Amino acid sequence: MTRNRQIDRLLLANTDDEPLFSKHGQIVVALARSLLERMPGDRITRVHEYAARLDASVGTVQAGLQYLTSVGAVHLEARGRLGTYVAAIDYPLLWSIAMHRPLVGALPLIYSRRLIGLATGLRTQFDRLPIDLELRFIRGAGQRVQALAAQQCDWALLSRRAAMQYPEIDIVTELGPDTFMAQHVLILRDAPAAGIQDGMRIGVDPSSADHTLIVHTICREQRVEFVEIDYAQGLHLVISGVIDGTVWSREDVPAEIANLQVLPLSANDYPELVALGTAVMVVDKGNRPVAAVLNAAIEIHELRLIQNEVLERRRTPAY
Repeated sequence: MTRNRQIDRLLLANTDDEPLFSKHGQIVVALARSLLERMPGDRITRVHEYAARLDASVGTVQAGLQYLTSVGAVHLEARGRLGTYVAAIDYPLLWSIAMHRPLVGALPLIYSRRLIGLATGLRTQFDRLPIDLELRFIRGAGQRVQALAAQQCDWALLSRRAAMQYPEIDIVTELGPDTFMAQHVLILRDAPAAGIQDGMRIGVDPSSADHTLIVHTICREQRVEFVEIDYAQGLHLVISGVIDGTVWSREDVPAEIANLQVLPLSANDYPELVALGTAVMVVDKGNRPVAAVLNAAIEIHELRLIQNEVLERRRTPAY
């Protein structure tokens, strides 16, 4: 029997009508949720205090703690009169017992193969854990932060630059340079002169603080008309002549497309590009349980290897 099936059997008691949480299961869930807030080295609440808080007997609480240790969700160390302390926690397993639902993450719309690689890496790593991962794709960093505040997701993926604009969130981990975007270029319809010229229509995605920043930065010395676009449609809009240019990612511009100027943007000239290219995973400020699960689940080196394999077409995307 798998570990998840064992958990289901513990939590659900069959009746003639429908499955319901058993009393023992309810206590285990409550204990697991409490322990999600703990870190190795923390002292846990005393058993009799748990019993009073949960309206349960001391024996039921002890049985619940024993179950959590028996399945490997937590390792506890009794220190006599000092109390009982957390020696180790398997946060993904504890989450699956405490919450009994997937961990929900908000990613940008998958318009770039680099983001496809990142989503594939996340799926690969979570598939090895006793916890389900649900990915939702939301356009715009601001919209993803709002989804966090509304508890529509547990964590979100942003660029480091975007994350620094929101004091109400915590950065859990940085995934490193070129994990969010890379090889920024200015794409322009073929024109007699290279670069942005006065009077051009330049596409900018107002839902993306990152795109707005870099487009306005590179256009600051020209008089251009800014046209609101969806970033994912930027290349098509340039090719079709709806706009004269926009900022894009070089690796997402097909090599066979002609009649375009593709002008690299250097981080030496535009230092903002470094923070724009670094992916970070964020949670609501003070959300220790989700932060702990993410830190336990994500292995950055492997994640970046998988992302690069997808970029180089050596791995089939699966997310």
